[in-house]
Amino acid sequence: MTQPEADAEDFRPGESIVERRIRLAAERGEFSNLPGEGAPIEGLDDTYDPLWWVKRWAEREGVTAAEVARLINDWKKRD
Repeated sequence: MTQPEADAEDFRPGESIVERRIRLAAERGEFSNLPGEGAPIEGLDDTYDPLWWVKRWAEREGVTAAEVARLINDWKKRD
């Protein structure tokens, strides 16, 4: 391998290949000035809700709770 990322001296003790690639990308500035940088992550402090994704999908798509219930019942009948 002739890529600079393949150089053995770039590895740090205990560092995985993935960790190394992330570190090198950060050193190159590839994670700088991304949209939302420094902004709080929405919902990070919320309590865990196993149906969070259904609720967000329904809100985004304008689907009512009754429609979600019908879709779930239809899905259960198929299995």
